[in-house]
Amino acid sequence: MLVSYKAIGLNIRAARREAKYTQEQIAEKLKMSQLHFGRLERGERPASLEQIAQIAQALGVPLASLLDGCVMEESFSREPDESAQALGEAVAKMASGCSPKSRKLMRALCQAVAAHEKLPDND
Repeated sequence: MLVSYKAIGLNIRAARREAKYTQEQIAEKLKMSQLHFGRLERGERPASLEQIAQIAQALGVPLASLLDGCVMEESFSREPDESAQALGEAVAKMASGCSPKSRKLMRALCQAVAAHEKLPDND
């Protein structure tokens, strides 16, 4: 398995914005440079579990919420689960950390695909 520091960074950014903190405020609280915190948030630098736990505590969120969607399979040799529930879970992971505007766009795209599928003569 691989760890996606990009996904962790997106989760950190979403939690920081939800808590209405600036990067500068959180970096100061964590006693790290704003540049370093920004790199963690963009997934440009790997964060240790200890750093992620400190960030979660500073933001007042569960550690698990920052780790959501961060593990990717190395191999795609298995057949994907194409059930509606699995699709919903996959979309939820993709939407995690996205802005409300992006989530609205994702919903619209899914609705358009579903509506297209239900048109006559679409195989």
